[in-house]
Amino acid sequence: MGSQRVALITGTSRGIGRGLVERFLSDGYRVVGCSRGEAPALAGDYEHTRLDIGEEAAVRSWVRGVKHSHDRIDVVVNNAGISARAPALVTAGSTAAEVMRVNFHGACLVSQEAAKVMVRNRYGRIVNIASVACGLHSEGASVYAASKSALIEYSKVLAKELAASDITVNVVAPSAVETAMLEQIDRRALEVSRQELTIKRNCTVEEVGHVVSFLASQEASCVTGQVIYLGLVV
Repeated sequence: MGSQRVALITGTSRGIGRGLVERFLSDGYRVVGCSRGEAPALAGDYEHTRLDIGEEAAVRSWVRGVKHSHDRIDVVVNNAGISARAPALVTAGSTAAEVMRVNFHGACLVSQEAAKVMVRNRYGRIVNIASVACGLHSEGASVYAASKSALIEYSKVLAKELAASDITVNVVAPSAVETAMLEQIDRRALEVSRQELTIKRNCTVEEVGHVVSFLASQEASCVTGQVIYLGLVV
């Protein structure tokens, strides 16, 4: 097993994911990322795969390839996700299924395969990215909030199941984050949600990175099964 720590991060082509790659590279990790888009232009120890994390066979092949190449996976950050905003009564079943496939099932697949490597090495950190939508219960966010709430409950159970192998599982749930994707959200809806926050502003990618980096560290060995909301008291 090589000495350099390895971090798997999903959804790395832009936004939070790209920021997390930069953070973990600066922390000295070899970062293995994936997204459905092209690789971000990054220097350093970064490897990219075009991948839909909702496709089970592709995910299993990807993670096993990382194990074969590096013989270790120290950190997993399940960041990839999609959003859908519409009143519950007019949300198509196909939309709900796709949101759950990516936001919940995809994260489960990555966690499951990576955790097998972590259990063998008796060490690991899994950090799942959720959202304050789970605590705000905002109108129009029913399916998205449900997918992230499912991920939160999954993480709590997984934390108990993996604790004996020195593997922690935690959740970071940020408010709206200052990325290019924020421009695609209706400004009025965004302002309404912001006023419901305890800290009434958007998060930065760097702030999310600080919290994730701590949870991924050896110093956070006693922190597991926790949900850290950024900007909101729940």
